Amino acid sequence: MQVIARAKAYELNKLYIQTEITKRSIEEIDSNAKEGSYVYGFVLEGARWDAQGGFLDESRPKEMFSVLPVVYCKAVPVQIDAKEDKSLYICPVYKTEDRGGGTYVFPAQLKTRAPPRKWILAGVAILLDVEGVSDAAVTKEKKKE
Repeated sequence: MQVIARAKAYELNKLYIQTEITKRSIEEIDSNAKEGSYVYGFVLEGARWDAQGGFLDESRPKEMFSVLPVVYCKAVPVQIDAKEDKSLYICPVYKTEDRGGGTYVFPAQLKTRAPPRKWILAGVAILLDVEGVSDAAVTKEKKKE
C-alpha cells in the first residue's frame, strides 16, 4: 500500500487491499503482476474454497484447513459511496492460528453464495502460517504433474 500511495499520491489511510482469488496454481504464474502482487500460501480455516465455482463453500468433513489458489492482491482507493456487496464475505487475515494480539493483517474479500453472516458465525478466517499445510499442498500439486 505504501508503494502505491507514494507512486499515485494517494493518502495511505484511504487505501485498502483488494483481493481476487484466481483459478491458477503457483506453477501457472509466469510473470509478475502489473500492479500489486500474486500471493500463494493463504490457508482458509472454517470453510473451503470451491476452485471450480470460485466461491466460499462448506468445509469437507475432518478437513480443518483449505489452501487457497494464488491470490492477486493490490492496493486501491476506498470507495466512499460504495454499496455493501452481499456476495462478498469480508474475511479477516491473520498471521497465525492464534488470532489474538497483533496477528491481524488485513480484510480479504471472498465471493460467497451464502449470506456473509454464515461465515462470520462460523469464524472463517485466512491464516498466513499454519505449519505444514501449504507445504503439503505444494507437494501434492507437484505429484499431480
